[in-house]
Amino acid sequence: MRIMEEAVPFDEIFRCYEEENRGWLGFAVGIDYLTAANTRCQGRWTLVFLSDADIVRVMLPLHNHPLEVIPQSGLSVSAAVQRLKQLPKDQMPDCWERINKQKERDFSQMHIALESDNGILKHVDGVHRLLAYVLFDKDQEVPAYVAGAMPSSS
Repeated sequence: MRIMEEAVPFDEIFRCYEEENRGWLGFAVGIDYLTAANTRCQGRWTLVFLSDADIVRVMLPLHNHPLEVIPQSGLSVSAAVQRLKQLPKDQMPDCWERINKQKERDFSQMHIALESDNGILKHVDGVHRLLAYVLFDKDQEVPAYVAGAMPSSS
């Protein structure tokens, strides 16, 4: 992970999110997630570039579509993709549609929102994008806004 900018103002993150995601499914929910993360981190955000190794370790929260893709306990992106590959696509068409719509996106030009919690990067917004990144072997550095104190390994 490379730190690009510290102390990024939330209004900049909000504008970026609006520009990149307006019209996508889940847009309004993403706004709610970002706002809640901003409250939890008291406005402390950092812009970083994530490598493949960083992305596969990001922790994802419970995610049902309608099958349980990610259990309540959460999974890393890597483990979630392995689980996703075992689930019947025909029983979760909305999830697969959202993932497949990410296939042609340039991940180096799209921001993910994460939160640092005791040195662990956790999802704020972008579950389908993170899953698509690994599923489609994107192999690009991905810009991410991280709420909270940065992991000590950065």
